[in-house]
Formats: sequence, structure tokens, C-alpha cells
Amino acid sequence: MEFDPLFFRPYLRKLFINLDLPLYGLLKALRSTLRFDNRFWNQIEEHRPVLIALYHGELLPLTLYGAFRYKLATVVSQHADGEIIARVLKRLGFYTVRGSTDYIKNRGGAKALKEILKLLKENYHIAITVDGPKGPCCKVHKGILYASWYSKRPIFPVRVEVKALTLPTWDRFKIPLPFSEIQIKLGEPLFVEKKTDLEKASYLLENRLEKL
Repeated sequence: MEFDPLFFRPYLRKLFINLDLPLYGLLKALRSTLRFDNRFWNQIEEHRPVLIALYHGELLPLTLYGAFRYKLATVVSQHADGEIIARVLKRLGFYTVRGSTDYIKNRGGAKALKEILKLLKENYHIAITVDGPKGPCCKVHKGILYASWYSKRPIFPVRVEVKALTLPTWDRFKIPLPFSEIQIKLGEPLFVEKKTDLEKASYLLENRLEKL
């Protein structure tokens, strides 16, 4: 019989889902070694609530930075692999919205957008990986732009500077090295005033993220 590695994938996924507590413990231990520059958090607090635009590859250092902070939410894929991430994020103090970063095209998008708008009204900051969950890398999906247009809240582009191990994945995923400092670079806020501005806003957001 020919070996099919995909046969074991559901069983491995179930195993990892049940390992959310050990994964949380590892991330909490790593976080305890890191140093943070809190100027970023102080700046966005002045404009609460806001939408935070980040790249998928810089998700982990920003997750460790944002852990246990006041009213911070993020969007997690509805894919089964997203369940693992969602469980760990909840343990780290995040409110999680299950859905897509491209709300118009993908399943569950409208529901996710509705929940994001509700959370913004409840004074939550919302962090969104604009090129996730599957890329292409550094290309902005329009979900965050729709959220800004409906809510009239600003989008803050964010990049991370940290000593890290960069994985050979589509998003160049960064794992911060222990005892390093996480510095967050904050771009000029972007407002989407009209639906007809979506294309222009997409270009501007990509440009501002690239220049940080």
C-alpha cells in the first residue's frame, strides 16, 4: 500500500489542538525574556479604538508584544489550523474573531466584519494580518479597508524590528530570539472615507507598510 502523508494530517491537527496549553507556556516563557518599547502602545491608545495593519510574517513578535494588554482583538482563519492559533491567542489575553482578512471573497467574511465593527464600538483595538492567512506576501487584502470605511476608524500600519529566526515560508515568518528587544515602527494613520477610495487606500497602505 502506498504511503499517504495526508492521511495522518487530521490526527496530527487534533493532537496539536490539544497542545495549546504547552504552546502557550512556551510562548509565555519566551515573552518573559523579551524587552518591549511601549511607545507604540501609548501612541495608539491616544486614538482608541484603531485598526492595526501588520504582515503575517511578523505576527508572532507582535502577538508577544500585545499579549495581556487591554481590549486587543485579532482575526484568525476559520481553517482547522486556525483553531490551534485561536486557542493559544485566547490564553494570551486576545479576543479572537474567526474569519478572513478578505471579507468579501471568503467564507465567513461578512460575519467576521460584523463582529469587528461591534468590537470597535466596544473600544477594542483590532489587529489584522493584511496579507494572511495564505498570501501573497505583503499584498493587502481589502478586508481591513472595508472595516475602516464602515467604522470610520483609522488604520495604523505597523512593522517590527527584532532579532529573529526567519523561516523559509511564504510569509518569511519571524520567531524572535530570546532576550531580544521588540521595536515597533508605526506608520501614518490611514482613513477610508468613501467606498470609491478602496483601491487608492489599498495602494497607500501597502506603500506605507513597505516604507516602514
